[in-house]
Amino acid sequence: MTIDIPFADAFQFDPSPTWTRLREEEPIARVRTLAGAEVWLVTRYADVRMVLADPRFSRAAVVKDGAPRVALAKPLPSSLTTTDPPEHTRLRRLVSGTFAHRGIERTRPWVADLAKTLADDVASAGDGADLRQLFALPLPIAVICHLLGVPYADRERFREWTELGYSMSMAERDRVDEAMVSMQAYIGALVAEKMTYAGEPRDLLDELVRAREEGDRLSEEELIAFGVNLLVAGHETSANQIASCVATLLRFRHLWEQLVADHELVPSAVEELLRYNRFSEVGQLRVALEDVEVEGVVVRAGEGVMAALNSANRDPRVFDDPDAVVLTRPQNQHLSFGAGPHFCLGAQLARIELQEALLALLRRFPDIRLAKPAEELEWRRVLVSGLAELPVVLG
Repeated sequence: MTIDIPFADAFQFDPSPTWTRLREEEPIARVRTLAGAEVWLVTRYADVRMVLADPRFSRAAVVKDGAPRVALAKPLPSSLTTTDPPEHTRLRRLVSGTFAHRGIERTRPWVADLAKTLADDVASAGDGADLRQLFALPLPIAVICHLLGVPYADRERFREWTELGYSMSMAERDRVDEAMVSMQAYIGALVAEKMTYAGEPRDLLDELVRAREEGDRLSEEELIAFGVNLLVAGHETSANQIASCVATLLRFRHLWEQLVADHELVPSAVEELLRYNRFSEVGQLRVALEDVEVEGVVVRAGEGVMAALNSANRDPRVFDDPDAVVLTRPQNQHLSFGAGPHFCLGAQLARIELQEALLALLRRFPDIRLAKPAEELEWRRVLVSGLAELPVVLG
């Protein structure tokens, strides 16, 4: 039987029981996506990791004519997320220095100061403040705008395009493609403007434009795709995770109190919250380049396979007591940042944002609590799932 995904009971705090059933009884299952494509879904940790890392499963093939789609928006060609090695390797090399661990760590003091400033905004708003709107969203948006060289004043424009582009609501279907065209046009205009700049690079887009001018085989299409992907991915997932992390800690109050008492636990806590919270109600899509056997099922060449990271992160074969939040969990090899060639480029930046966000809130608001029960909080129906609101009482 083919199952529709997202599942009917998606977009809430606790994952659908369907994930557990599939993981234990049907580890590779046939599902129908919102776009109407029938693909395979793998849910166990070992299978998810294999699909993400095995070159027989392609990201470049997802943009070919007739390829299955997960969401309403069409994937963007010539981007980091829709190429395979060696093209992916070439593109990634151009920005790997900026996002390398040592280099990106230099942003930590600035991110910490920004988090403190935004905490001031939350304090000014008082009880009932929406932590998502005042803190979780503006922090990663400001960071990625700074790194890329995108005007922060334009944030409302690209936020709307991003939300539409990631939409999982059939009611918005007609507006999705229009939003992505607007996003590409916006980045295209920004790139064109930067091509007229002759000084030393001020940001990552300047550096990419310079690389193109110096003959680094970077086409204008690739340059625009870079900008779109980095701008969208650079704020959407982090914003959702900041809100989800805080909400989870406040939902289980003893966890918040544990961190208030010991700030040294924050790095370990972030890794555990990344494992526990869901990034998506679906999974990362790959297309098989040849016949591959998975859990006794032959996936035929050309068929889509969706790797469910959220399910892999709850696999009891890998994680003891996987449905519990253990802030001191040792050897936490979660797959929230993916695996293989497409391991998240901004993983360390996301960790910095999450760590400094939590530290700022723990120091400023040790007695903070949710303004309404966690189960009543509204969720957004988007590809990268997250809360639509996070009202709090500051204490």
